[in-house]
Amino acid sequence: MMRKIVIHSHSAELRALIRGLLSDIEALFIPTSSREELFTICRVSQCDLVLTDDVRMFMNGSDAVSRIRRGGSLPQIFVLSYNISEETVTALLEEGVNQFITLPTAAERLYDKVSTQHHELA
Repeated sequence: MMRKIVIHSHSAELRALIRGLLSDIEALFIPTSSREELFTICRVSQCDLVLTDDVRMFMNGSDAVSRIRRGGSLPQIFVLSYNISEETVTALLEEGVNQFITLPTAAERLYDKVSTQHHELA
């Protein structure tokens, strides 16, 4: 069965960039630009991975992780962001985010993290 990877960002450019960097990975890529669209996709479909730059979605006691996972351990959640404090990274990990990737990131690093994520699940 093909993996489903959701790419969530308000930025069409970032969604396109991530999709391009991961083009060699065999997966169904689902782009979303709004949180509601992201939550709906995760509710109606079993996804393997969410890549997002929406750090604020997970802050201040938000229920975003539970809305994305719906009680399971999938999808894994990778957050990509510029300029983030150690406290914020800690808070994200405590919320249940699996990986934090600092932007700008090397294309190979992102590709490796996403392709190894698949093997961890297999």
